[in-house]
Amino acid sequence: LEAPVSGSKGPAEQGTLIFLTGGDKQLFDSASPALDVMGKAKFFLGEAGKGAQMKLVVNMIMGSMMASFAEGIVLAEEIGLEKEDLLEVIGLGAINSPMYNLKGPNMIQRSYPTAFPLKHQQKDLRLALQLGEKLAQITPMAAAANELYKASKAGGNGDADFSAVLEALLNRRPNGN
Repeated sequence: LEAPVSGSKGPAEQGTLIFLTGGDKQLFDSASPALDVMGKAKFFLGEAGKGAQMKLVVNMIMGSMMASFAEGIVLAEEIGLEKEDLLEVIGLGAINSPMYNLKGPNMIQRSYPTAFPLKHQQKDLRLALQLGEKLAQITPMAAAANELYKASKAGGNGDADFSAVLEALLNRRPNGN
C-alpha cells in the first residue's frame, strides 16, 4: 500500500493530512483506522502508483497557483498598490485560498519559513511535466511555473519554503528588490 500525503509540516502536526493511497484495497481497509488518526481524509485511488500520481497533480496545481500569486504580489507592488490590500482583497473574494492566507503575510515580508521546501516543489513540477510529456498532455502553466522555481532554487532558495518562488520574480526586476 502506498500512502503519499497532501499536507505539509503543520497538517502533519495537527493530524489533518490527506492520504492518497493506492495498492491493495484490503490492506487499505485494514490500515484505515490508523490513517484516520493521522489525517482528516483518505482516498483509495486504485492500483499502486495512483496515489503518487494524484500527489503530483495536486502539487503541480499548488505550485502553479503559488507562482501566479507571487507574480500578482510583484505586479501590485510595481504599480503602487499596497501588498496588504492585495492580500485582503484576495482573502475576501472568490479566489480566496487557505494557502494564500497562510503564505501571503510572510511573502510580503520576504520571509519564507519552510513547511514545504522549494526544491521539493520544483522536483514535483518536473515530475508532473515528465508525466504530461509521457502522455502527450500539454502543461504550459506548470512549465512556466517550473522555470520560476528553477530560477529561485538557483538563487539559493532551495531549502526555503516554496513560497520563495517570489524571489525569482523580485530578482528579475530592473532594480532587483
